[in-house]
Amino acid sequence: MKRSAEEAFGGAFQPTGAALMDPKAYFAQWQQAATAQAVVAEEKASEFVEKSELQQQLESVSAVKCASIVQEKGQNFSPVVAIEALCTMAKKSSFKLREDLFKQPHVRQLCKRVQEILKAPPANMDMFDISRAAEALAKFPDDARGDAAMSVGAVANSLSRLKSSDWSADSAAKLLWSLARYGKGEEILKHRQAVTHVVKELVRDKGRRVHDLSYEGLTHILWAVTRARFQKRTGDLQSVHTEDSDNLLFQIAAKRVIDEIDRFPVSLLADIIYTHHEIGIRNERLFRVICPKIVSKQNEIREDQMAKCIKAYARFMIPLKEEAQGFRTMAVVQKGDFLRPSDKPKPQGKKTFDKPQALYPEPMLHAKQ
Repeated sequence: MKRSAEEAFGGAFQPTGAALMDPKAYFAQWQQAATAQAVVAEEKASEFVEKSELQQQLESVSAVKCASIVQEKGQNFSPVVAIEALCTMAKKSSFKLREDLFKQPHVRQLCKRVQEILKAPPANMDMFDISRAAEALAKFPDDARGDAAMSVGAVANSLSRLKSSDWSADSAAKLLWSLARYGKGEEILKHRQAVTHVVKELVRDKGRRVHDLSYEGLTHILWAVTRARFQKRTGDLQSVHTEDSDNLLFQIAAKRVIDEIDRFPVSLLADIIYTHHEIGIRNERLFRVICPKIVSKQNEIREDQMAKCIKAYARFMIPLKEEAQGFRTMAVVQKGDFLRPSDKPKPQGKKTFDKPQALYPEPMLHAKQ
């Protein structure tokens, strides 16, 4: 049964970038969009079938309401339901609210239980749920994350032993991003081999799996790779040592961002710009394409993100400004300024001047002595 464009994409397919002029790029972009929509539809359908009524309730409520449900029924939660509750509180709250929630005993107990799940995952739990649990823990304060080596680090190392078909690109991105959030980035430095393995799998076959990443997952994996390549030595300056696969990953990611620039959230674009600044990759084309988006939608970016963008553009000496208007074919003369009065001055007649008045009626003569 064939599907229409409305059914396949939830609306008419809109090409972007080079696809507007190149038929080959149009077909490639259409094929990627169709594949992505099919995968999303299958995942949503499977999640709807597998999720219980309690999971759906936890997913739909706010973070505060979810915490109250945990207090009432948290003792009877299965591992999957416990992860769902923690994900809801991590997704629908600010960091300040998460700090307040973590002070509650039942939420603290829930975090400890998720830590135990990550240390010894059940046999029937897939990598999708494990990565969601790691991401939710990473968004909470440091006290809620526990020991990285025993939980997230062990799971990240298992990616090297698993087949590439056993984990999705988004799941790997969430795990590595969560590991990079522990401490000041020293934990992911211990698992560089796992990062290298994931990056090589993503760039294999011309970066086929990079297109499977969501926009947030693409931002996460770039940031995790950057953190994993830091070289910190006592008494020496910090440096970054990249690998060939890292550079290839950033090239493929930049091409995807340029082609789908209209669909990317501006906050993620700001994070991608600063990630390039941290790893030291100067991609002038990418910076110039993202520049108008950041300038026009800077109200949607946090102040710290905007400051990081300015720092990145200044480092690579690329102007962060509005898009140039080009040559103007028509000039409009404006009136009313000081140099060109609006109305012609009215004639005031013949000008008269005050004549000097003599101090004495006749000149005074002085006799010679």
